[in-house]
Amino acid sequence: MYSVRLARTGFELRQHRSAVFEVYRAGSLHNIEETMKGYEMLNEIESFADGTAYWLMAPNNILTTQRLDPIVTPGKVSTHVHSVLGGSGFGLNVNTSILQESECTSIPIQEDKSNYWFPQLYFQKNDGSFASVSGNAVICRCFPVAPDSANVTAPFPNNFRMLSGDTTLRTLNASSFAQQAVTFLCLQFSGTSKRYNELPVGVSCPAGIRSQINFPSCWDGKNIDSEDHKLHVAFLSTGPDNGTCDDPRYPVILPRIFMEVYWISQDFEDQRDQALTPSQPFVFANGDPTGYGYHADFVNGWEDGVLQKAISGCNCNPYGDPSCCVDAGIFTFNQTRQCFISNTVDEPVLGNLSTLPGANPVQAPCFESYIATSTPVILAPVYTYCDPCYTDSSGDVYLEGGRIT
Repeated sequence: MYSVRLARTGFELRQHRSAVFEVYRAGSLHNIEETMKGYEMLNEIESFADGTAYWLMAPNNILTTQRLDPIVTPGKVSTHVHSVLGGSGFGLNVNTSILQESECTSIPIQEDKSNYWFPQLYFQKNDGSFASVSGNAVICRCFPVAPDSANVTAPFPNNFRMLSGDTTLRTLNASSFAQQAVTFLCLQFSGTSKRYNELPVGVSCPAGIRSQINFPSCWDGKNIDSEDHKLHVAFLSTGPDNGTCDDPRYPVILPRIFMEVYWISQDFEDQRDQALTPSQPFVFANGDPTGYGYHADFVNGWEDGVLQKAISGCNCNPYGDPSCCVDAGIFTFNQTRQCFISNTVDEPVLGNLSTLPGANPVQAPCFESYIATSTPVILAPVYTYCDPCYTDSSGDVYLEGGRIT
């Protein structure tokens, strides 16, 4: 299916792992080892020679897509639309205890009720209207496997949150680790999928576009948040996915979150001649047609003690398959249970739209702050839907496709 050769650089390793992700996404976790035999040498190099273990998760579904961002604009309607993964406790305000009480999670690891979110992508038509682009996510969580206690990875503390990326950027500073953390792949059916620092311009991506983002993985060890939601964390010493936490201001190693979203942009390939900008017809919800303003957010919602157990013991498979962690009783894994919540913000955000939600203007190469002149109605209560559902700890049974109130 894929040709395999020895990868000597971090970029080559990531390119090969991208092919692994495609196998993972197209198939099933239960036969991932069968389909990845050819990667034994590659993964041995990546997972053990560089002292890193990891596991992959393809979320079962998008929890919700709406104009909420409880990190940047808590308690308010956000400036732009995000698609959200994780625990059903997501809402105008979140913290670890709220998320731990989630009635379901769209993450296969059932003990991970954290929330992860990213801006929605749209296709801009030549009449100025927009159509939403469907996307599917894969999350890789990586952590060093080090024999010395000085370099042990710590779990995220309760109420920890962070942001990677900057919604206001429209140009590239190639020396910035924060901007190196954001990349895009123009996916091909065969051959090499080229990597870009921006949304690919002037090229066709017949197998879709994949947005990729690394979160910082060094922490100051004290603050669970900061004014810009970034100052309490830092990237590794030599780049977003390489190096150590050797800065004394950020001495604590956190699990590195690498999140990619596979956008089914190929559905719009035959409509490029109907786009406002045929050479690059896509724009993110924050009005960004460049990709430089791509970003993602994380709030910790792991059940107490589980992530620490995973860090200590979930390094048993070189392919990133967490099945052996399940077998060891570290966490539970369910790839079929879907989890959704009803909207808090009463406005259409998917399908065909006359404007971007929040009336965000498309802006490049400069960004100017924009505040919508009207605010949608806030809906309550919020309902949680699961399919199939399950029996909870109190013995209450939720029916398949049923509603949890």
